[in-house]
Amino acid sequence: MDLSEVVQSQILSSFCDGKSVSTYFYVLLGNTSLRQFAFDILRDALVDRFKRLAFGSHAKSSEETKDVIDIIREEIRTCVIKRSADGRWIINNSEYRESGITKYSQWCAIVDYFENMQLGRERAEYIVWCGGLNAQGLRIERACVSTPYWTVTAMDYLYDELELNSNNYLTHPATFHNLPPSFREAPYGKLHINSERDIDYWNRVCYSLSEDPSSTRYVLVPSQMEYEPQLGFSLSLADPKALHCYWDGDDGGDFEYSLSRFGENATRIMTRLRNV
Repeated sequence: MDLSEVVQSQILSSFCDGKSVSTYFYVLLGNTSLRQFAFDILRDALVDRFKRLAFGSHAKSSEETKDVIDIIREEIRTCVIKRSADGRWIINNSEYRESGITKYSQWCAIVDYFENMQLGRERAEYIVWCGGLNAQGLRIERACVSTPYWTVTAMDYLYDELELNSNNYLTHPATFHNLPPSFREAPYGKLHINSERDIDYWNRVCYSLSEDPSSTRYVLVPSQMEYEPQLGFSLSLADPKALHCYWDGDDGGDFEYSLSRFGENATRIMTRLRNV
């Protein structure tokens, strides 16, 4: 390499987004003699990038955001990459053996995740879930749930409830009598479409909803919550491309487990946002 490791690391940290850093990482990995160098240069660049995030607007938006950024930065700084007996590059200082290549790529995705979230005047707006949804027999290809109340456990909860447990299907609740109090309080966030191609189907889904809180058509809920709703979506008169998202934010999640999955969740969200 014509440029020193320090200079390359500074360029990656200062001028490249996470996707570009990850691409450069994979280019270096293509040369077997540069693989250890690739891990070293990326570690330095990512530590510096997360340090900047720690002093940025996102870290100031909530205590948990700052804590998560600090924890990941320290994890990157102290990670030790070793080559295993079977030839894989692994992170050797974790409780379980993780692929170093996968982990580094996920850290790059986390950089892009934080830097691409839209900053409002007072608080950041975070996309905590992104994917396809089925409702009223219609398929919305790209919808997102966004909120200013970011937690790492919420990303896990919404992925489980909107994808794994419901098969991406929304329906009306069986009765309005069992709607929780959170459905009549200030919204947790909003569900909105992320592609103009979905606008016709989105309008038809919105047409199926009622403004009357005493109607079973007042909200849409994940299919597995038809009889015991905890999460729901209702009309937003202020934004025709969005529905209010109602949830009390109590996911009962495990912080350490969700933190270990943050890279996977961030990668999924950023990939889906790019593939609109």
